[in-house]
Amino acid sequence: MENKNEIGKEGKNGKSLEEGVINGHKILNFSEEEFSVWVPIQMRFCDTDMMGHINNVSMIAFLETARVEYMNRMRQIAKEKGIETDIFSIILAEITCVYRSQLFLNEKAKVGIKIKLFKRKSFIFDYLVIAESDDGNHRKVAEAQSVQVMFDYFESRSKSIPEDFIKIAEILEGREIPRES
Repeated sequence: MENKNEIGKEGKNGKSLEEGVINGHKILNFSEEEFSVWVPIQMRFCDTDMMGHINNVSMIAFLETARVEYMNRMRQIAKEKGIETDIFSIILAEITCVYRSQLFLNEKAKVGIKIKLFKRKSFIFDYLVIAESDDGNHRKVAEAQSVQVMFDYFESRSKSIPEDFIKIAEILEGREIPRES
């Protein structure tokens, strides 16, 4: 099924819109192949709205579920490698979600999550929410991006991302993650 609201990869004059900003709006366009970490989502009746589809607020909660699971998997790797686990102190600074199609309670859903980029004190998560039907078809439901800041809750200030944190994320994702210079 074609989604008429989905923005293609070519903009005016053939310029790429794959990732960027147009008129103040983020352009997100991910594919399933970009993600190695997937989190299944258990939807509940209370996640639906009066129209019978999953509410936008619940979608943001699904992204949080994926973030928490990602961090739990990182903690498990840290434990296996004997790395200190006090390095997982982050705070959500920003989140953007672009809805592509409706999601219904009777569908199966999963969230792909990956770190796009490490900065000095923050990093960016990309997300892709997929609906899976019983016949095996997959459909994009939403694409999102969030900014997390490494945070010292005792000092109430941001802090630099520890190298061990980056190393663990790269183990989890099975790839080198770009860093902003």
